[in-house]
Amino acid sequence: GGAFQFLNNNSNKISQTFDNLGMIVVETTNPAEVEVLKSSQGLHVEEEIIIPAPAPVATFGSANGRQTLGGPIPRPWGIDAVHAPEAWNSSNYGDGVRVLVLDTGIERDHPALKSRFEKGRNFMERDDNPPYEYYDVNGHGTHVAGTIAADGAQGGLVGVAPKARVLSARVCSSGCSSIAIIAGVDWGISEQVDVMNLSLGGPFPSTAARKAYERAELANIVVVAASGNDGVERISYPAAYPTTFAVGAVDSKLEKAGFSQWGPQLDIVAPGVDVLSSVPQGTGRAATVEVMIDKSQSEVSSSPMVGSGTGIVEGDVVFAQLGKPEDFLNLNLTGKIALIQRGEIPFADKAKNALAAGAKGVVIFNHEDGPLNGTLGEGVNMTEVVIGIPKIDGEKVLSAINAGQQVVLKASVEESDYAELQGTSMATPHVTGVAALVRAANPNLNPAEVRNILKSTATQLSGDNSANQ
Repeated sequence: GGAFQFLNNNSNKISQTFDNLGMIVVETTNPAEVEVLKSSQGLHVEEEIIIPAPAPVATFGSANGRQTLGGPIPRPWGIDAVHAPEAWNSSNYGDGVRVLVLDTGIERDHPALKSRFEKGRNFMERDDNPPYEYYDVNGHGTHVAGTIAADGAQGGLVGVAPKARVLSARVCSSGCSSIAIIAGVDWGISEQVDVMNLSLGGPFPSTAARKAYERAELANIVVVAASGNDGVERISYPAAYPTTFAVGAVDSKLEKAGFSQWGPQLDIVAPGVDVLSSVPQGTGRAATVEVMIDKSQSEVSSSPMVGSGTGIVEGDVVFAQLGKPEDFLNLNLTGKIALIQRGEIPFADKAKNALAAGAKGVVIFNHEDGPLNGTLGEGVNMTEVVIGIPKIDGEKVLSAINAGQQVVLKASVEESDYAELQGTSMATPHVTGVAALVRAANPNLNPAEVRNILKSTATQLSGDNSANQ
C-alpha cells in the first residue's frame, strides 16, 4: 500500500521500467523516501552499486607486427583449443544465433566485426562525444566480440562462431552500474537473443540481479560470465549465480592462469592468456625487432610495452644493466638504443632513466623464460618506443656486445587493430562462442541443456580439482 501510494504520487521519480524483469528504477536523494519503499511489504529495494570496469590483466602481448601490414592474421590459439573448427560444419559456423555482449561497447566498423554486428545500445551516461552512443573507447568489449564472432574473411581474424550475430550493450565506462547491467539484460530478453556474454563482475551478490538472470533463463537465454581475475577462491557475480555459466581461464598449456578465480560455482575453464582479438582500430600496438650482429640479421619475438610510443628507431645497442640511474653514469647513450634487463625497478623507471640519458629507444629483456609483456603504468603514454623481448634473445645480444661485436638494433612499434589480452574476460567469450555453435546446431536445446553439453564434453584437466567440485 505505502509503496503504491508513494509511486503513484511520485511517478516523476520513476526513471526506468524493466517490464521483462518486473522492476523499476526510482531516482531520489531523500533517505526518507528510500525508507518508505524499504518498509513496504512485497517490495524488494536495492540501491545502485558501481563495480570496477572490466580490465584485462595485461595488454598488448606478443602479437606479430605484420598484422598491421595487411597480411593474414594467424588463427588465435584459443579457437583450436576449444575445438571450434571441428564444429563449424555441423553448426554452420553459428549462423542464425544472436549473441548480446554486455561490456564497454563495441567498435562496429572494425574490419573483423562489421559484417557480424547487428545493433547496439548505450546504458551508461557519457560526456565524451563519441561517434555513436555505444562506441567502445576502452577496447574491452570489442576484444570480447572478436573472440566470439570475428568473421575470418580474407585471412582476417576469426572467432569461435564466425557467422553469429553480435549485439552490444554498453553497460560500463569507468565503472559498471548495476542498473545499467540489469537494463542490458532486460534489453536482451526483449531482443530474444540466444546467448549473453558478461566479461565483468564484482564481489557482491544482488537479489535484483539474481532475479534478472533467472528471467533470462526463463526467456531461453544462455548467460555466460567471467569468474574474476583476483586469483582467489571466490567466484565473482554474476558468474556465481545458479543460472549463469562461470568461466575461469587457462593458458596455452591448458594450465590454470594464476589470476583466475575459482570455487564451487566455477563451471568450466577456457583460453584466457595471450588471447589475440580485435580492438578499436589503431588502438592496438604491434612490435617488430630486428638485430644485426656483425651485419648478420635476424628477427626476434617482441611485445610493445603498454604505454609505448609508436615509430621506428635504429641504432647501436648499449647494455645498461637494470636501468637504475647509477647504471647510466659512464655510458654514452646519445642516439643509441638501451638494452636493459628486467628486475628490481619498474619498467617505466627503466625507460625514463634510459631516455633521460639520451637513448632514442628502449628494449627490456626478460629474466625468466618466455616473452616479456609489460606495462609502463596506468595512464602512461610515452612518445618513444619501449619494447619487451624474451630472455634468450636479450642474452644473445648481450653476449655479442660483450664479445666486442657490433650490434645494431631496429625496433618499431606500429598502431594495430588487434591486441593480445589476458583475463577471465577473454576466456568467457570462448565459451559464449561454443554455446552459440551448440545453439546453432540444435536450436531446441534449453539453457540448462546447453550448459550440460558444454560441461560433459569439456576436456578434463589434470591435477587436483577438488576446490571446484
